[in-house]
Amino acid sequence: MVTEYWDSERGWLLADPELADPMVIDTWEVDFDPMDVPRDRFLVAGKAWQAIRAGEADPKAFGLHPPQEGPMFGEWFVADNVRLDLAMLNKVETLLWDIWGTEADSDDKLTDAIRELYDQTSLVASDDVPFNFNAARNLFAQNDKLRTPRTVLSLAPFNGPSQVTLR
Repeated sequence: MVTEYWDSERGWLLADPELADPMVIDTWEVDFDPMDVPRDRFLVAGKAWQAIRAGEADPKAFGLHPPQEGPMFGEWFVADNVRLDLAMLNKVETLLWDIWGTEADSDDKLTDAIRELYDQTSLVASDDVPFNFNAARNLFAQNDKLRTPRTVLSLAPFNGPSQVTLR
């Protein structure tokens, strides 16, 4: 996951602090400054979802490929991140491992109804300028499959599955 920060000389920049680890840079052959990720090297989840649905991107190109865990990539992984991005746009910041609502843990568990919901969500959970905050807020507030409940299931690999109550 990346974050965005303001630089008074260059404007908004993307940063991926995990890529700053020398072992990661060497292993994955990172050829750019992790504190200034080029916009063409990272797609927000909404744009990735749209590219997958349009047949312009391979779902397996998105996700995590940790050697010690099972594969965590594909269309379901991108859908989950669309939901997380929508929550964050609504000032609800959870962990990458927190799930609720329409969570599916494999591509074959994504139904047509779930895909249609993420088609709609991807339109507001993107980096389009100008950004439509009202649309993002309304979609989040009015859909209990997208809105973050008080308690989520955390699948953080270092703790194992647990129920977490958010503040």
